[in-house]
Amino acid sequence: MSGLVWAAIVWVLVTIPFIVLLIYRSRLESQESGWIDLTDDAREDQAIQKQTAIEKKVHKFDTPIRALGVLSVVLLLAIVGLWLYSGITTPLPPPE
Repeated sequence: MSGLVWAAIVWVLVTIPFIVLLIYRSRLESQESGWIDLTDDAREDQAIQKQTAIEKKVHKFDTPIRALGVLSVVLLLAIVGLWLYSGITTPLPPPE
């Protein structure tokens, strides 16, 4: 297999977890509420604790998502570079 194929395989192996983490984070963010009813009972405290827990889970994925995103873009640029390089250096077949 050529280096271009291996680079594409590595890119897919990096990009799939990146997309899965993005989807999971968006699902967590959809559970967040924009506001909490202010009452003087335990439901308010429970709602605040629930929102805090969701926010912590969401922010826990920030660093891995950024790292996988940067790695995915760098690998994609490397694939494009390899593809262009192989296209430039490969001689054209003689005309028939």
